[in-house]
Amino acid sequence: MYDAGDYEDNRMFAAHMQDKAQPLGLELQVVFTHTLAFPLHTQPDFVISRQRNPKISQALEREGIPVFNSAKVCKICNDKRATHAFLQGLPQMETHFVDSDATYQPTDDTYPLVIKPALGHGGDRVVLAENEAELRGALAAILPKPALVQETASGAGRDLRVYVLFGNIVAAVMRTAKEGIVSNYKRGGTIELHTVTEAETALVSKILQRFAEHGAPLSFAGVDMLYQDGKPVVSEVEDVVGSRMLYQLSDIDIIDLYIQEIAKRL
Repeated sequence: MYDAGDYEDNRMFAAHMQDKAQPLGLELQVVFTHTLAFPLHTQPDFVISRQRNPKISQALEREGIPVFNSAKVCKICNDKRATHAFLQGLPQMETHFVDSDATYQPTDDTYPLVIKPALGHGGDRVVLAENEAELRGALAAILPKPALVQETASGAGRDLRVYVLFGNIVAAVMRTAKEGIVSNYKRGGTIELHTVTEAETALVSKILQRFAEHGAPLSFAGVDMLYQDGKPVVSEVEDVVGSRMLYQLSDIDIIDLYIQEIAKRL
């Protein structure tokens, strides 16, 4: 299930899922969120959700349909404020939730600061502000929708995406920005496979445990980490995670693994 706009950028991902489902006796059909009406006239056996509206996932689950990732995951992961609050107690950069230009007044010694949309993804409007003018300009590009203002990690411009499937680490990719702090692959970041360290594994395990204990296990997701003084800290958890980087760098067919794991649970 996709929003129409997202599907245009992910046709190959959807087609690959369909190809891998057929040998398992599963037939996948692409459904757009704008075509849905509840109650459903025809109920699917399950839904692979590649959209970011938790209310849609909740409506499907109320009709008894398994949704991967679940509505709870969708709600937590697609609002960075919710993610930070949910993972409170795990190492994170100091973060302020901002919903108006007057709600955050930094002091001169807090710069540089990272500003990002709370509801954004893919590095959209993520800015490093060195001073008050840059901060206000970055916030103006986001508000009145909610924003985050975040302490800058000492390792800014480099982050790790750890791919997880149903409670297990599959692989990890280190992303490095060509310039600035936005390391996303689609925005020009360089990538390399990474063997997760003991510290990284321990942090991912705590995140997976937190989600599982709250009835929101991560089916297929990306756990993103930054580095503060060389130690991993939580950045965010990507619900609708892409896999281009992994296919570019390895022979791991994570879509095939995902479909196989779903089939085991039906």
